[in-house]
Amino acid sequence: MELIDIIALSFAGRLTSAEVRELACAHTTLTSALEAIGRHPMDLGEQAERQLERCTELGISIIAFNDLRYPVRLTSIDNFPALLYVKGALPPEYESSVGVVGTRSCTIHYGKPVTEMFVEEWTRRGCTIVSGLANGIDMIAHETCLRHVGRTIAVIASGIDKITPIPANDLSDRIAANNGCVITEHACGIKAQPPYFPARNRIISGLSDAIVVIESKMKGGALITADFAFRQGKALYAVPGPINSTRSEGCNALIRSGQAQCLTTADDIANDVNLSHSQEPLTNSCSIPGLDDGEPHLVDELASCWQCTISEALSRLMSLEMEGKVKQLPGQRYVGR
Repeated sequence: MELIDIIALSFAGRLTSAEVRELACAHTTLTSALEAIGRHPMDLGEQAERQLERCTELGISIIAFNDLRYPVRLTSIDNFPALLYVKGALPPEYESSVGVVGTRSCTIHYGKPVTEMFVEEWTRRGCTIVSGLANGIDMIAHETCLRHVGRTIAVIASGIDKITPIPANDLSDRIAANNGCVITEHACGIKAQPPYFPARNRIISGLSDAIVVIESKMKGGALITADFAFRQGKALYAVPGPINSTRSEGCNALIRSGQAQCLTTADDIANDVNLSHSQEPLTNSCSIPGLDDGEPHLVDELASCWQCTISEALSRLMSLEMEGKVKQLPGQRYVGR
């Protein structure tokens, strides 16, 4: 089934993502899919066309579950979205990812500096940071990743054109403009509703190799994400906090129950997430043309220097990286060792 038909099918109403995917796989046209469930096409095709035009206007890609660009990690979770609306660049599948979540009302003296400390280290070591663009721990994680020139993914519970409040909308633009992306399963024009937030959390967990909870009360979105991670078989970590702080009750309970592993250093996640060595000072000792200036370079720059295709450049870079002669930095940049 074509993308435009899948978009139209998603507007049919009261169909789960799994049902949309099943119908799209079983039928070649929208009409036959709707006939199979006793629905009338009505103006679904027109709605889909308008949605496609709106997304094109805003620079948003619509990626269906049968698209090669669809994140492989998501396909292993229950009820994965039939459609993803993406603004920005999806990360390469081989790049490690850490989901960082926590309370919206984090503490300035503990939650904030702890989040900054861990995210800075994971960013420097090549990880993509995944979070939910909410106030508190989420926004601190996104901001810290951007500050250290890393890649971050914001998963939201509304259409990309309906992000609120204004600071979150501004941050989403910066994320998309700096090698990261904003992802949602909701079409443009859809405002966030209370049920959308828990559902959004399954995507945060699904895109992550490990989930880290930093400050959480006994109830809240972070623990919902933790539950999804546990059910999805993802590595789950929690940062312990003061026993007299309500904002650490959730984390301490996760650790006490054995559901989450205790995290006190950035290296604690190394068994579940591939962490490269910390970025070292650059030198001019590399003798590889194009990489002998000690500066990071994009693949297309190197392909031009080497007078080869981007595919050939990537293959050469992979070999050089395995030999320890080249280091990959966030943003698909490469530097000679």
